[in-house]
Amino acid sequence: MHSALSPSQLQLLQHLMLAEVPHPDTDPVAVAVRDLEEASITDDVRTLSWMGLLEVVGERLAITPRGTAVHFEAECAVLSARLVAVSVFADELQRRTPSLGAELHALRQLAEGAWSVTEATAYVERRAL
Repeated sequence: MHSALSPSQLQLLQHLMLAEVPHPDTDPVAVAVRDLEEASITDDVRTLSWMGLLEVVGERLAITPRGTAVHFEAECAVLSARLVAVSVFADELQRRTPSLGAELHALRQLAEGAWSVTEATAYVERRAL
């Protein structure tokens, strides 16, 4: 579901994960202080509320359990993409510098979740002997 959300909607959910946010109609300064997009905040609140991702509690916005799940889903997707990039970069470095093969193999295994830091370090140390 997170892919259907705009960057400004995801940013609002991120802020709501930290704390409730004053409703933009009652406290426009809070929107500016949090660097939220003033042009889209009203529509974002309306859309996220309709989707069940946030709720209006008095004059404040609060994230719902569903909003929390969507936030973590989006965060997981970003982190997964970053780890793929690390693995691809390790492949490229290994191609350019074959002498770092063991270290980059360990880095790739760590990025892919196959090894822990301890296992990766032990592998590199064994190869250095």
